Amino acid sequence: MSQPTLDQFLACPAEAVAAVAPQGVIFAAGGTRRSAALSGVAPDSTDYVRLSRERMVDCFARFYRLGVRHLYTSLLRPGQIDEVGPYREQLMRWVVWGLTGPEALADYRRHGWRVRLIGAGGLPELEEAAHTLVEATPDTGGPTLWFHAAATRSALWQMMLATALAGQARTQAELIRAIYGEDVPPARLQIGFGKPLVTNDIVPLLLYEETQCYWVQRPGYDLDELMIRRIIYDSIYLRSTWVQDKSSRYAEISEHQALWESRAVLGVGRRVGGFWYPDHGQEVEP
Repeated sequence: MSQPTLDQFLACPAEAVAAVAPQGVIFAAGGTRRSAALSGVAPDSTDYVRLSRERMVDCFARFYRLGVRHLYTSLLRPGQIDEVGPYREQLMRWVVWGLTGPEALADYRRHGWRVRLIGAGGLPELEEAAHTLVEATPDTGGPTLWFHAAATRSALWQMMLATALAGQARTQAELIRAIYGEDVPPARLQIGFGKPLVTNDIVPLLLYEETQCYWVQRPGYDLDELMIRRIIYDSIYLRSTWVQDKSSRYAEISEHQALWESRAVLGVGRRVGGFWYPDHGQEVEP
């Protein structure tokens, strides 16, 4: 489709969005306990786990409806394992239930998703769950949901290095094929939450190519379709600024001089209770 206006893109049929949407997307949700607390649900309760799983499935379905074919997301991170208290004591049981419980498997079948788990080595409970997913969600031509687990901050690095040193891969594409068992597209888009950061314990760095990154500030899986469309529009149409012939690119630069002399720093924020929150476009004093 030719470049639409933002309003047109937000209102067009899902099929039109799917025609330009990236095939591979990293979605690094965060703040699920915060989201539960805002809904009046105790963040260390079974109700929290059930609510988060239901919201997660609904959120993933929005991505697939808009044309994403491979969604890469984190299942378990080292920071969760390092916690103490009631949440940590129940964590592994909750993770396995949310991944392969009867409700989860029924949702995968209903949506026609193939679901796979990467990085389960060294976590016996998750190794069994990974096998369950292969048997329960065969390839039927639908989209694929790739969960990633990292017990330590170096776990995914070690997996990549071990695979490469075993002689199974010498290029990015070969390494992807060796780890994922097939050719999957690198992620052209990443949507994270909270603090702008990239870390290897969410997904392997081999999935990054020229990846456009966004960090939403609404916690949990409450990412509605309009927000996803807005992000896709920005990544496809507004950020595509490269041109081969740059001879006329700077003719009007002086008209926007104030913008390029701004001292605004994206990523500067403040503490709000026990959390960090961005000050949008805050200028840093000289």
